[in-house]
This record gives sequence, structure tokens and C-alpha cells, in this order.
Amino acid sequence: MTTALALACFAGASNAAITALHDRNTSVNVNDSGTLAGMTDFVVDGVDNLFLQGFWFRTAGMNNEANVGTLPLTGISAIDTNPFIDARVDTLALQYSGAGFTIEPTWTVRGGANGSGTGDVLETIVIRNTSTSGAPLAISFFQYSDFDLNGSVTDDSVEILGPLFNTARQTDGQASLSETVVTPQPTRWQVDSFPNMVNMLNDGVVDNLSNNAGPIGPGDLTWAFQWDFVIPAGGSVSINKDKRVVVPTPGVMSLLALAPLTLCRRRR
Repeated sequence: MTTALALACFAGASNAAITALHDRNTSVNVNDSGTLAGMTDFVVDGVDNLFLQGFWFRTAGMNNEANVGTLPLTGISAIDTNPFIDARVDTLALQYSGAGFTIEPTWTVRGGANGSGTGDVLETIVIRNTSTSGAPLAISFFQYSDFDLNGSVTDDSVEILGPLFNTARQTDGQASLSETVVTPQPTRWQVDSFPNMVNMLNDGVVDNLSNNAGPIGPGDLTWAFQWDFVIPAGGSVSINKDKRVVVPTPGVMSLLALAPLTLCRRRR
């Protein structure tokens, strides 16, 4: 048995594709291309907790931020890393190539037991300076997150925890939790109401996060981290994150009752 259930490497990609990752009670979908590319679903025991988590970047000389999905997609690998527990594809690695750099995000899903209400996504983003001129790469990298915990939209609270401001904690009542621990420490951070930050990242001008750590809520809320790097020629940096969702499991009927809220969210 091989763990490589699907593997393809290629130069360029013209059409967006959705890759589904699964492990035990947890599944995610990743959209690899476009202005809103990123992880678009995070389902734990049948409850979808995510609208969008995406990555944006800005290099020196750019007059705006851009989603990484607007770069040429030059590599993709989708594999299963724990075949003896769950034989489905659970890990996706993508490579995007710009002028003198690559951005390589990887997602790995680690689910809990069925009915446990817990699920994890491990994420690593590697940024490489591939310039042949010997010049350093100055780049700002953004992670934007729009979670709707427990499948509901307007009742979440969120804050970025000090003193390092490298952990985002989002709650929905007493039972739901999304927590992300990131290294290295972000340069900047922000919590805000939807759609303020995603509009800012797509507004066509240079923006930086405000360092508003909150807490804010309840409401339809988002949060983001920003890293500012100067990477020497031939060098790289790595961002590592662990995202965990815990949802209540009161029974199938109450979970189904949340579906109309989720559908409304998708239409906004």
C-alpha cells in the first residue's frame, strides 16, 4: 500500500480546483486558485465551522496585497499520511510561483473519533527566495480567517491573546472553540467584523493590520495575522500553525437545525 493516493506536479494551472481532505470525523475543502483561494470548509462531525481562511502577500514594489491564488500554481501533491487509521487523502501541498519567489502552503487534517466534536488542521507555509540576482526578498504575508463556529454566523467572539499575540481564540457560547498557535510571532494582527478585513486586503492599495487584539463580539467576526520578512537569496522562512475546532454534539437533529444558517452564509 502506498500513501501517495494522488500526486501531480506541473507548470501553471488555468482552472481553480477544490481538493477535499478527510481524516476520521473531520474534513476540509481547499480552493487552490482565484482572488478568494484558500480553505473554504472545516467540517467536524457534520458541522461546518469555516467560511474562508486564505493567504495574501505583498512584495516590495507592489502597490496592493494579492491572494496567493492569483499566482501561477506550479505544484500540487495530495496524499494520505496515516493509511492504517484512515485511508483517505488527508494532506495537501501546493506551490505558487512569483517573480523570484515561491509560496508553498501545506494542510494536514487530523480528526477525532466520530462524535467527539474535535478536529485539527496542521498548516505549514514555506516562502522561498528563488531570485538568481542575489537580491533579498522583502515580503509581507497575511493569513485571513473567517470562522463561523458551530455553523452559526452572528454569535461568535474573538480575540488575539497577548503577550506574544500569536494565538487567536474564537468562541461561540461555552461549547465551541477555535484556537490557532503560530510561529514565528506575527508582526501585526487584527480582529474585525466581516467584511472589513477581506475588503481591505482586496482594495488595491497597500494596507497593514491594525494591531486591534480585541476581544470583540458577539457578531460575524474575522481575524488575521501579518508577517513581514526579508529573506536572503536562496533562503526561506516557515510559518507553522495548529488549528483546532471543538463543537458541541447535542444530537443529529440540533445539528441539522443549523443548516439554514450555513446556507445563508454561503450566499453572502
